[in-house]
Amino acid sequence: MEALQIICPLCSDPVDKLLYRYHLDSERNVLEKIKLHNPEWTENDGACSRCIDYYHTEVIMQQRVLPGIGPHFPVRSVDDFIILPTGLRLDADQRFTGKGVTICFIDSGFYVHPDLSTYRNRIKKIIDIAGDTIANDESIPSNSAWHGTMTSVVCAGDGFCSKGLYKGIASDADLVLLKVQDANGRITTANIVKALDWVVAHHKEYGIRIVNMSLGGDEVVSYKESEIDQLAEQLVAEGVVIVAAAGNDEHGMIKPPANSPAVITVGGADDENNLQPLPAKLYHSAYGTTIDELAKPELLAHAIWLAAPILPGTKEQKESEILHYLSGLRDEDLVAEFVVQYKATGFEGLLPDNQDPVLLRQSIISRIQACKFISPYYMHVDGTSFAAPIVSAVIAQLLEINPQLTVAMIREILFSTAKRIEQLPAERQGFGLIRPRNATLKVLKREMIASHGESPRINIHSKTIEFYLQHDCATQVSLAGTFNSWAKDALLLEAGKDGVWKIAIPLLPAGRYHYKFFVNDTAWLEDVNNPYREPDGFNGFNSILIINN
Repeated sequence: MEALQIICPLCSDPVDKLLYRYHLDSERNVLEKIKLHNPEWTENDGACSRCIDYYHTEVIMQQRVLPGIGPHFPVRSVDDFIILPTGLRLDADQRFTGKGVTICFIDSGFYVHPDLSTYRNRIKKIIDIAGDTIANDESIPSNSAWHGTMTSVVCAGDGFCSKGLYKGIASDADLVLLKVQDANGRITTANIVKALDWVVAHHKEYGIRIVNMSLGGDEVVSYKESEIDQLAEQLVAEGVVIVAAAGNDEHGMIKPPANSPAVITVGGADDENNLQPLPAKLYHSAYGTTIDELAKPELLAHAIWLAAPILPGTKEQKESEILHYLSGLRDEDLVAEFVVQYKATGFEGLLPDNQDPVLLRQSIISRIQACKFISPYYMHVDGTSFAAPIVSAVIAQLLEINPQLTVAMIREILFSTAKRIEQLPAERQGFGLIRPRNATLKVLKREMIASHGESPRINIHSKTIEFYLQHDCATQVSLAGTFNSWAKDALLLEAGKDGVWKIAIPLLPAGRYHYKFFVNDTAWLEDVNNPYREPDGFNGFNSILIINN
């Protein structure tokens, strides 16, 4: 007699078993939350583990006032290790999704993924730069499509394949996708240059406001000598924000375009996949000073335990689908079905002699963990390649709120709202971990962010040096540095409109000077508009003023 199918009374999904004892620290709150949404449900009805996890997460979100993550928590790994959605972990404001903003990805290759195209096809253009042909239909996955598909979906996927769970922060943004990997599997400087040339020529036509580059050139050179950097600088001058990954070698050098002063370079943090306000660790991303003495990166974003799509149509996606199917079977059905399905999994040629269902299930779970699969359609990934798209997504939020923001304004907003992880080296963090909600609130607070130009700025005609600081909450700001023996109250800035403070001091002799702003007699702040800085020895930076002859 065929066994009756077990259906969860909350989500109506077929499940292996129902739970009746929940063993959660906040069990009473979870049960109350379930009953609030399901008045007819009783504890004796039971619930599947996924629903219990979902309502437990809801309780956590309510305690932290975090955004919602969908109708229920449908995606979970078989070892009970849930990869939390990126927007949830960063406390991003879900009201803003990059709507009306176009992001260009320059990457190895792409696939028209359901998370980008099913609800609404948001891909404006795909171009094969390497082959110099227009790819109107990237419907057949290729090996070159893995990386670019992942980065674009991490940034702007709408979570279609996860029932809305794993959506990017910019889930309504439009995309332009430029493939630069050639037929030999190489990503050359020449093709990156061709891609940037294309953006220079067409960014106005397609409304491109952000370019995400989770790749770069191979040579360690000055940004003044790099064609990649010069094109990036040109785009920034024309109002396009360039975001670049720092790289994953903490002992490596920063390469183009991440070495450009105009580019926002992103390093990585490791939050160990939890909801703590700040991560406890840093990712092993590249950092340090460039040949031009620029400190990089400027920002950190999450770079590990990130949900990304498995490329559809590949053997990996098929294997993940089968493994998750097998893991959900009852013991009495598992062995027979495994014999039928195992050839399409990583067990091919390794059919266990002992077909004990308990041991077999453990083997399946181990295989899923080894492959980093978290559902039939997603896996978890790591690298600054995925930290950069998070920053690009937050910038899309800011531009959705205020399309008039300039590149300089966006930099000031992101840098001034970031927060460093305490007790960890400042030189590895730049201004710290990006904080999306703080950044969006800063834009919402003012109709227009004040535009004050570069700081410091040498005025040859008046023979002065002008300094600016944007600070809404300051009541007093002073300038202190090696040029005035760090006197805290000698050089007071004048308050202007929109929270802009300014001062002009006489032109100094040629030399190299360190300085900071001292705010409200309590806090030392570096100049976020100045790309030249050095660690101050107190988990922060001194800004550097260089006066040439």
